Amino acid sequence: MITNSDGYIQLIHFLADNLAIFEHHSQQGTSSTDTIGDIFSEHIANNTMTVCSQHQQLTEKHRFVIIREIDAIVGDLEEVLSSAWNVSPSHEQMAFIEEFVGLMKNLFDSEISKLV
Repeated sequence: MITNSDGYIQLIHFLADNLAIFEHHSQQGTSSTDTIGDIFSEHIANNTMTVCSQHQQLTEKHRFVIIREIDAIVGDLEEVLSSAWNVSPSHEQMAFIEEFVGLMKNLFDSEISKLV
């Protein structure tokens, strides 16, 4: 679905272009005990639920495809951000995560409109 799309490649390039944000692990993170991995997972889960509720015409098969895609994306993120995955995010990292996941949701919305 999206992990084989040009849009996903562009999204990964966007992540690669911004990897420097995740290279420094300072203590100036948010006051949260959540890690970058936790925040990514939470935002992705929330957006996945939003996508599924906004596209009620999705079949069960489509929903399973979306879940498999999400698992692959989270796996990619965990691999790319492995050195920072278990670190509390800074404010800049939080802003990037929100933007990245929003772009990911837009990509899903676009691809889903082609399915149904």
